[in-house]
Amino acid sequence: MTTVKPMPSVERYEEELNIGQRVGEMFAVAGLLLLASFFILHQTRATGFFTDKFGTPEMFLFYAPLLFSLLDALVQVVTGDRHLARPFQALSGLLMGLAALWFLINFPFEFAHLPDVLPEGLRFLLAWITNDRAKIPLVIQLIVGPITALVTLWRFFFSRR
Repeated sequence: MTTVKPMPSVERYEEELNIGQRVGEMFAVAGLLLLASFFILHQTRATGFFTDKFGTPEMFLFYAPLLFSLLDALVQVVTGDRHLARPFQALSGLLMGLAALWFLINFPFEFAHLPDVLPEGLRFLLAWITNDRAKIPLVIQLIVGPITALVTLWRFFFSRR
């Protein structure tokens, strides 16, 4: 006689990553490392992208969301479980919202220097981004970051496991 296994709940199914999703998270890790490296190059080469206003609090607010996003993706790659990564997702979203607010008030960047670390032939790819245009994603993140963090925390605490 064959026993029938119960179907996993929809919630549980949504929490588990398949191999394709895990590979996608590996690409996210690579992208985040590349992005962090890009800005670390700006900082170590003193290109002028980070202005004198970019101090320790700004450094924390700039790099911490990247770090927690990286941890989120790594947890998903290693465990294959979205649920375990949710605290990192939530923290990243909250920090991004806070950083966006801080950077809109105290803008410590000079986007004229954004392409400076790229090879000469590729600088046109980022040359169109001005300080004013760079503030648009900050406004969006100010709204989206906290909302996604709250939804993520809700799913973390109230999803059936």
